[in-house]
Order: sequence, then structure tokens, then C-alpha cells
Amino acid sequence: MKTSHKDKHALHQQIMKSAVASFKIEGIKISADVATKTLKKIEAKMAKSAQ
Repeated sequence: MKTSHKDKHALHQQIMKSAVASFKIEGIKISADVATKTLKKIEAKMAKSAQ
């Protein structure tokens, strides 16, 4: 089953919010922008390693 662009965007938003919340629990404040950039880097590395 292929994920639609809309579903993928919603998943990204959910992951980003979870990342920000996880860091916040540890007393580390990161912006949504930093979380987005980090998520993109992780996805790129995962895509590269999956090849």
C-alpha cells in the first residue's frame, strides 16, 4: 500500500511533535524547524541504507 502525500505529511507532523515532546521531557528545547530538518536527514539516511 502506497502512502499518499497527505498521509505522509500528517505522519511527518506527528513524528515532529513527538520528537519535540521527547526532547522537552528531557529538559531540551528544540524548535519545530530543527525537528523537521533532523527528520529529513534521518529519512535521507534511511533511504540510502535501504538501497
